[in-house]
Amino acid sequence: MECPEAMDRGRNFRLLAEEELPQLLDFLGDYLPASLKFHQTLLTYMRDRVWDFHFYVANDWPDDSICLHFPGMTLSPHGLLFESVGVFCPNHRLELLKLLREEDILIDWSKPLYINFVHYDIAEELTRLYKDTGTIDRMVGDVFMCANFDDLECVEETDEDADPDIQVQPLRAEHAEGIHELYPANDMECHEVFLRLIRTLPAAGVFVKGSLAAWMVQSYYGAMFSMQTKPEYRRKGYGTKLVRYLTKRVADKGYQPFVVIRPENDASQSLYKKLGFRKLYQTVRMTFMPTTWQDEENETSRNLRENLENTIRQLTIEQKVVDAFRCEEEISINEEIVEDNEEIPNNEADNPDLVVEEPDDGSDEEEVVPEEKTEERIEIIEQSIGETAGETVEDDAREASDDDGGTADSGDAE
Repeated sequence: MECPEAMDRGRNFRLLAEEELPQLLDFLGDYLPASLKFHQTLLTYMRDRVWDFHFYVANDWPDDSICLHFPGMTLSPHGLLFESVGVFCPNHRLELLKLLREEDILIDWSKPLYINFVHYDIAEELTRLYKDTGTIDRMVGDVFMCANFDDLECVEETDEDADPDIQVQPLRAEHAEGIHELYPANDMECHEVFLRLIRTLPAAGVFVKGSLAAWMVQSYYGAMFSMQTKPEYRRKGYGTKLVRYLTKRVADKGYQPFVVIRPENDASQSLYKKLGFRKLYQTVRMTFMPTTWQDEENETSRNLRENLENTIRQLTIEQKVVDAFRCEEEISINEEIVEDNEEIPNNEADNPDLVVEEPDDGSDEEEVVPEEKTEERIEIIEQSIGETAGETVEDDAREASDDDGGTADSGDAE
């Protein structure tokens, strides 16, 4: 999905022209490794144009040294350009994040906003600025960067390293769809970006007798990510083979090899440390959810529930009407049975073996259906229908009154 045309200017930020991007890259280079994610995103854009990003700086740049890029990730719930954002500012200038919080042209803070991996200190300040506005969902990762390439060669080889049936090879375009489906965060990155990454940046797989067993890709923000191994091929050292292979390719292409690992993933952290990676800091993926947005969702659910209840009441009324008509049909059928039974005594002479049971009260006629009770039942059903219909009218009137009274609140929420 391509991003639509970006706005030239917001309230506090302006769009950078292509010729200004090298200046931004130099600025970010001065703050490595804290700026690593933003720096590599800009570098992959300038060199390989993996995805169409738009880079913004503060109106008073470079005095106000804060920068943004839109989108922050390649897939968002509504596919909107300004629905996700990447942000960087130096840790000693965190007060500049107030410019982002007050930006109301590029960003609609009344709707959910997604930020894809920012420095932990930036995340903490944004959390403070968002206080009493809504909730924030956070996912924390540890940033590990390759600090010693010599360690890549120090890992002992296994017997499988010499097996000709096991090969590490570049991924091909036909692998993109399957890799995207198994990617844990495929709700934030689209299938197309995996296709572009495989075609443009280093991407490798371990193939066992020609079958893909494990894989890893370099992302548009520089990190080596999406390393996965099929269950039947785990614990065979394929992860180590992938990291060694891909780290070299990423460095040869002029990028800084790094990964983001969940803090609780001890096995992955141990693997990367063994291969010369060192932890730098923590990064945070954030989802901002305003309280007003939650209220709008609750109002929608309430309206759906009320509509369902009204439908059920209407169906109940219709069912009672059907039952009433069915009773009338039963009466008609019973009357025909009575008429047929009245002809039976006239045929007794012709049927000497026919036995007619005499009624207990000595009456000469057989009692078939108490018509008065049936008519009384019809009256009760009709009365119930009338009462239910009246209740429905009252309910509808009350609901209409409630809707009129809630319009102003709904408008304020929007």
